[in-house]
Amino acid sequence: MTETLRAKPDGTELGLLLGGIAAVVVAYFLPAVTFSGQGSASFGLSIFSKLPIMTAIAFAAMAAAVATRLMPKFERYAEQAAVIAILLVLAPALIGFMMALDPWTGIRQTMLKMANVRSVKVNPSLAYIPLFAGAIMMGFSLRRRLQRGSAATAAA
Repeated sequence: MTETLRAKPDGTELGLLLGGIAAVVVAYFLPAVTFSGQGSASFGLSIFSKLPIMTAIAFAAMAAAVATRLMPKFERYAEQAAVIAILLVLAPALIGFMMALDPWTGIRQTMLKMANVRSVKVNPSLAYIPLFAGAIMMGFSLRRRLQRGSAATAAA
């Protein structure tokens, strides 16, 4: 009986998960790193443009997290899928920003070519706000699922 209570996500849980995923998708296409070139020109690189393979892996993890909530066959993996999705959502953003700061990476060289200068100052942009908000919403969705599961176990 416990499994059937945990199997179906309630509206709040699913809403938090889907809202978090929507915020993350928006953040992945916003400029995550900004830098200025000659004169007053400013440029930005999105997480998707910096790390397309890691972004695709993060999107697959988010799709798996949704699939575990909607498909009864995969419901027992919902907690693991949510944790992996949250970690894989944050990893490209943090790795991409660190790579933008490192002078020996290809991203830094791309930034120098775009700006047409010898050195650039890298600034994080507002894309990190919806990214972290989305990860937090996904975390609250997981927390809600675990609380419902422990309440169902205590009731049985």
